[in-house]
Amino acid sequence: MINERVLSIRQSNSKHFESLQVLRFAAAFAVVLFHFGSGLTIQYHLDRNYLGMGAAGVDVFFVLSGFIISYSSDPARGVAYFARKRLSRIVPLYWLLTFAIILIALVKPNLLNSTIVSVETVVKSLLFIPYEKSGGAIQPILFLGWTLCYEMFFYMIFGACLLFGAKATWYACAIVLSLVALGAIWPHGSVEWRFYTSPILIEFALGMMLHKAYSASSAFRSGSNTVAVALVILACGAHFLITTLAGPNIFASSLLAVLLVSGFLLMRLPAGKILATLVLLGDASYSLYLIHPYTLQLPIKLLGDHFSISFVTGILVLVTLCTIGISVMLLKFFERPMQAFLMRRSKPIGQPVVQAE
Repeated sequence: MINERVLSIRQSNSKHFESLQVLRFAAAFAVVLFHFGSGLTIQYHLDRNYLGMGAAGVDVFFVLSGFIISYSSDPARGVAYFARKRLSRIVPLYWLLTFAIILIALVKPNLLNSTIVSVETVVKSLLFIPYEKSGGAIQPILFLGWTLCYEMFFYMIFGACLLFGAKATWYACAIVLSLVALGAIWPHGSVEWRFYTSPILIEFALGMMLHKAYSASSAFRSGSNTVAVALVILACGAHFLITTLAGPNIFASSLLAVLLVSGFLLMRLPAGKILATLVLLGDASYSLYLIHPYTLQLPIKLLGDHFSISFVTGILVLVTLCTIGISVMLLKFFERPMQAFLMRRSKPIGQPVVQAE
């Protein structure tokens, strides 16, 4: 009876969570805009990236992941099912694109910046183990994979905590916050230590606690577009004010992310073709997130030395639209078929619409 009640609640809430898919696309597109601006900034020596706020899309993804993993994971299905679900979602596309970058690095290395292919970097990249590049950045071969290293680490923590049943979220929060506290006490250490005790991990805990608040509040679950819009405006205003006064910082980005996720949780969007399209783009956000740095970088490298910034900007707009189309194709013809193939022996019930990164 309890399982049936949980299933009923999840099915009724899944339509409401379509707004989170819209937010997922918005977050991915914000990161696209950030790299759009950073590419032009570097190539044309601009004084700053005027689209720099888009970097906060990563923070939105982390808070979303904390929320969705806490919401959708059922201890009764076991740790093995949880791990299989997460791996089938993350690994296929990440490995495909990693091998594509390896091929480019071997054939045309001048198209890439600081990518070094060796047995060590390939193995660590494929296994989501952070390592430091020559320039000091902690990134795998597919450089945005650094966020997936955090995601996989969070999944490992939460998966282990599923052994504690319904209290998994609270145990996972405690572990994440303890790691961040240890990092603050002992900030120096190996690459792995500094990476896995980073303050950015707090955003997973914030997402999990947001789920607990959502579950406990009927008013939260009922939704309100007025409050939703107010929270979105507050999020953007607070981020602008804090970063203007104190510069970019984890507090500003985390606050922005929590307020945006809260706002979109409250949001009730009218059904129709526009919403369906936005939800589809949200589904394709993983592909868009991983491939866009390379589709944007190519025209900048090929054209930047020969054409004006206005011309290259126009080309990048077209490339961005094409990249969105490519991401939808990858979703339909690679991501979904691979996930279905890897999960074909498991037939769980009550899976929510929203996908977890």
